[in-house]
Amino acid sequence: MYAPTRYLQWARRFYGQVEFDLATSGMPNFEGDLLRAHEDAAPHDPAAAWSRHREKIASYNDVTPDQVMPALGTTHANWLACASLLSPGDDVLVEDPAYEPLIRIPEAGGARVVPFRRDARAGFALDPGAIERAMTPRTRLVIVTNLHNPTGVRARDGDLRAAARVAAAHGAHLLVDEVYAPFNALVDDRGVFTRSARKLGDNVLAASSLTKCFGLGPERIGWLLGPPELIERAGDAMLGSAGILPLCQSRVAIAAFCELPSLAARARGLLAGKRERVAAWVAARGLTWSAPAEGLFGLVTVPDRGDLTTTIEAAARDHHVLVAPGAFFGVPSAFRIAWALPLDRLDDGLARLAGALGV
Repeated sequence: MYAPTRYLQWARRFYGQVEFDLATSGMPNFEGDLLRAHEDAAPHDPAAAWSRHREKIASYNDVTPDQVMPALGTTHANWLACASLLSPGDDVLVEDPAYEPLIRIPEAGGARVVPFRRDARAGFALDPGAIERAMTPRTRLVIVTNLHNPTGVRARDGDLRAAARVAAAHGAHLLVDEVYAPFNALVDDRGVFTRSARKLGDNVLAASSLTKCFGLGPERIGWLLGPPELIERAGDAMLGSAGILPLCQSRVAIAAFCELPSLAARARGLLAGKRERVAAWVAARGLTWSAPAEGLFGLVTVPDRGDLTTTIEAAARDHHVLVAPGAFFGVPSAFRIAWALPLDRLDDGLARLAGALGV
């Protein structure tokens, strides 16, 4: 049912194997004991814990609990959305360049994936017109990322609203993978992320987690937001696949939301000054890139070099530095670069990368 996801297979071979990791696109893992610090906030009763878990997600996203389905990370949330909306033979529009799992998930359910372009000449902006031109009579879902993976470019709220209207006019939904969207503000003083795309249209779904922005990847604290009737269908998909979430996952999630303001402060500190370092490195070498204003990754293009994958693998082997090949996102002459490393090691990694690429 599921074709291999080439990018994730490649990542398992190389991620975590080099000294200078400029590929991993999330905050370093938080290593504190969240549950111990907030034991009293996390019920031991499964029903109470699940309900509190759902309420915490709703509060964080500034929506009502009936719009929330907890999930095991963002990928699971995207799967729940597709399982709730799609049937074999349906069409799904997916942005290009694209994060490969967003193609593989609907394909596994028998849908046909139709790409629409996020054009480099327009700064990889989300273009509702491109979505309209790609629509087919069988389109049931449009999938985008925000921040855009792999470029890091933020979609404007107006463009997301317009995309939702285009989808609605064709009887379709818009799914926004917004796992990177909280960068760089992250949360307000209440620990709330106020900018979820869920609030931009009745037919908008949003998938996210605490993975990328807050360094809680191993905890798999994710969710799907959507209209209540669709969330009920997502609950059916959950019961048919995983049953219910483990009690331990809900308890850790509740504790994590209690700790969110300090996790956000940690992330801001780890990000400070690094994007500017990478931008200067790109400019000094006459390269072009997506120039994201926020987040911790962007897409760098190396002209006239063809597919860079072999060169990137040699850089990992010989120079101990890693970036993500653009070929896995549909841009072979580019690479995704991230800046989660400590500042001093970031500079060393950039120097090694320049040597490996010969730029």
